[in-house]
This record gives sequence, C-alpha cells and structure tokens, in this order.
Amino acid sequence: MTYRRQFMALSVSTLLGFVVSDTGKVVALPYLQQLLTQSQTQVGTTFSQLQCQYINLNYQEAFRQICSLGLKRIRLCSYWHEIEPLENSFDFTTLDWLLDESHRHGIEVILTVGMKAPRWPEFHFPSWLAAQQDTSITSQPVDHNAAIANYTLRFIQKVIEHTRDAPNLKYWQIENEPFTRLAITSGRYLSYEFVRQEVELARTLALPRQKLLLTNAITLPDAGSNEDDRAFQESLSLADAVGINVYTQVPDGNLSSYLQPSPAYWYKLNAWQQQLSTSGKEAWVSEAQAEPWEPNHLVALDAVQYPSSSPQQTSGLVNLLVDLGYRTILLWGCEYWYWHQQNGRDRWWNTIEQLSKAPSQSIQEV
Repeated sequence: MTYRRQFMALSVSTLLGFVVSDTGKVVALPYLQQLLTQSQTQVGTTFSQLQCQYINLNYQEAFRQICSLGLKRIRLCSYWHEIEPLENSFDFTTLDWLLDESHRHGIEVILTVGMKAPRWPEFHFPSWLAAQQDTSITSQPVDHNAAIANYTLRFIQKVIEHTRDAPNLKYWQIENEPFTRLAITSGRYLSYEFVRQEVELARTLALPRQKLLLTNAITLPDAGSNEDDRAFQESLSLADAVGINVYTQVPDGNLSSYLQPSPAYWYKLNAWQQQLSTSGKEAWVSEAQAEPWEPNHLVALDAVQYPSSSPQQTSGLVNLLVDLGYRTILLWGCEYWYWHQQNGRDRWWNTIEQLSKAPSQSIQEV
C-alpha cells in the first residue's frame, strides 16, 4: 500500500484530529515517523537567540539541546542589531558559534539575511541606523529610503562573505516574508524591486553549492488576497526554494477569538506546492505552527497547550503537510519546547523528538 493519501477539502479540525485519541494522546506517531521517512521529508526548526532572551533562556544551552533532537535542518537569523551594533563595526561571535555547533551535530543550515528576520519585531534595525533614518515608514516600502536600502545591501554582503564557507550552510533566505504587511511589523514591508536586488547580490556572493530561499504566507482565513498570489509568483521566479508559513489558529487581532484556515486555504497551499513541483523548485513550509499564538501574549508560557496549538495538533499538521507534498517542514517554536522541558513539562519535547528522529533514509513502499 502507499502512505500518501488523497487530499480532501475537510475542516481543519477533521484534518488534524485523526491522530488524537479520546484521552488527548497522540496515537499515530509511529505511522507519522514512517510517513516522514518514506517521503524523505526534512524536519527542522527556526532558532532565535533573541527569543531565548525574551523567555530568559541561555541561548547556548538551549541550542545544544535543540540540536540533539535529531533535526535535519535549522534556520538561523543574522540579526542586524546584534551583528553591527555600531556603524561599520561587525561582531559575528554569536552567529559563528551557532554555525559551528550546528555543524558539530550534522545539521544543515538556512541563514536569513537582510533587514527583516524571524521573531518580533522582525525589522531588527541597529540603533545607530534608527537614529539616522526613519525606519518606521509604512506608507511606502521601507527600502524607498535609499540610505536604508544601501545599508541593507552592504550588511547582506558582509554577512555572506563572512559566513559562506561554513560547511553546513546550504541556503540563504532573503529577508523574511518581505512582501507581507502584518500588524506585528506595524505594516512595514519591502518592494519587489529591492528584493530582486538582494537576490542578485546574494547570487553573486553565494557558493555554487548554496541555494536561495524566499518565504511567503497565505492570508487567513479564506486565502483571498491577490497580494499573496503576486508575492508567491515573484518568489517562484526568483528563488530555488519557496517557503510558506502555515499557522492553523491565530488571534483575531486583540479579540478572544481565533482565525482558522478555510478549505480554500488548504486548496491554495496544495496548488502552490504543485506549481513549485512543476517549476522544478523546492516546496517548503518555512514555519509550521508548533507553538501557541495567543491574544495579547508575546509568548504564552502558563500551560503546555492552548486553543491555538498543542503537541497533537502539531503532529496532525505535519501529517497533512507531508500529504500535500512539502518535503522540508520547519517547525516553529523550538525555544518554547525547550522552556517547557526545562520546567518539567515534556509533552512538547517528546513529540518533536519522535518526529525529528524518523530515519533519514527512504524505505520501500509495500
């Protein structure tokens, strides 16, 4: 038999519910491990030293333990304010350590470069630049300020030249959801023209073995944004791999209710995967929700699970994404899992460890 099932337009609760028993325990992890192996899916995560600061973790201790989970890929962030705290003064100490440690564990690295990187507030401008230029602009793309654009290109060049020889560095991610306008970034965004410049620069500096990744999102709940489609097509034309950020339950502004994907959302996610496959591009999920996203919380730490996310929901989401053909899935929330594990709550940690340690070699279908 085959382990790939036909995609159907079901509600998200039905799509994610089949891996959960009546007692709330995950009952299908062995099956999911086999599915991940058979499909040769690369399970990874995004690590943020900045997020560790927010929740009072030692980033080195956290990263060592996260690397021990068995993940195949990890996305790291070149935070501008951290690397260039003073103009023309660059400090790569933290990034160098993260690259060395991930290599020691045999994990492939994706490195974000640019002015926008994962984790709040996403635009990580150094204080010296914010003092010189208006970095809060929302009426037009941030890069329409020529000084900010030029400083960004210089920063990208410095990062790539310094880190490109790292043996496990396989992908450069150009910005993070550069075309998406979100409240979390105060509505700031980048232009298509500028991202093309960044891509061209990275192509000239990258080693032949390194590829380029661009990331996008699908607007919840009904996937009806024309801007999403334009951003995806632009990314498809520019990058070797395109990553989609997939969240199954997020706050509706400051309300106590949540936005959830409609069937149209899943159809678009499926259609995008097919376009990528047809175009010979890699189809990624660059962020698969594996951490609660609760109203009015930067990080919701009081409980193991919330309405927005739980270990069993994450297992179901991974299963669905594999069925849709996505072969790299970066689970979002590794700092969160580690925080709970350090506080005597193992459900997140154990679930992710079982998903991550599915054998990397393929198996024969029977």
